[in-house]
Formats: sequence, structure tokens, C-alpha cells
Amino acid sequence: MQPKKETNVKIIAVSCAMIFLLFIGVIGFNQHVNHELNQKNIVKIKTNDDSTVLFYRDDCKSCRSIFSYAVMKKDLFRKNIQFVNTNQPQNRHYITEYKLTKVPTFIHLKYGKQVEKYTGTNIEKIDQVIRGD
Repeated sequence: MQPKKETNVKIIAVSCAMIFLLFIGVIGFNQHVNHELNQKNIVKIKTNDDSTVLFYRDDCKSCRSIFSYAVMKKDLFRKNIQFVNTNQPQNRHYITEYKLTKVPTFIHLKYGKQVEKYTGTNIEKIDQVIRGD
């Protein structure tokens, strides 16, 4: 009777540890997303490869709603995504260069040429742009 009780305690302890680690991971990922979102770096868009550019504003509700998804695609699925915060005054020249009218806007570039463009928050269409279909 005693060994069964020890096994149950071990199962509960391991389950609690896994839940705790998952919780810590989610908190860490959210902090990473917020850090990326609030970056106001001056960005030079890389045009020498196949990549997707996300133009956003850190104060835009729609941008915030899809930003964690874009960070997940970049960091966990190793997609080549560049983030451009158009609240940075020195990034605003991209508004006219890429004819941006709204954010969030995803543009897929293949060696500097625009292949695909989407403005909005539809995850299926965002995935399509990231793939470059």
C-alpha cells in the first residue's frame, strides 16, 4: 500500500514542476514580446535574402494583437521576420517607400522585390505572406 502512495506523490510533484516551468516560460515569452514591441531602433531592412517585414506602431491595438504571433513565428519557427516600428521617426521613410497606409502591414521580400503584402490581423493571410505564396 505504501509504494502506491509514494508514486502518487511523485506524479503530483512532477506535474506541479511541469506546470510551474510552463508558467515561467509563458511569463518569459510575454516579457520578450513586450521588449520587442517597444523597441524603437532605427531599422535598415535587409534586402539580400528572402524575408518578411512587419511594419507596426507600438501604440496600435491591432498591431499588439498579432505581435506575439509574429515573434513566435520568428523565434520558435525560425522565420526571417524583421520588425519596423514606424513610431521611430527615422523609420518613417518606409511609409512612402513601401506605400504604407495602415498598420500592421506584412510585406514579403525576395531579394528586395515585394512578392506579397497584407495589412490586417487575419492569421491565415499573415502566414501566407510569411511563406511568400
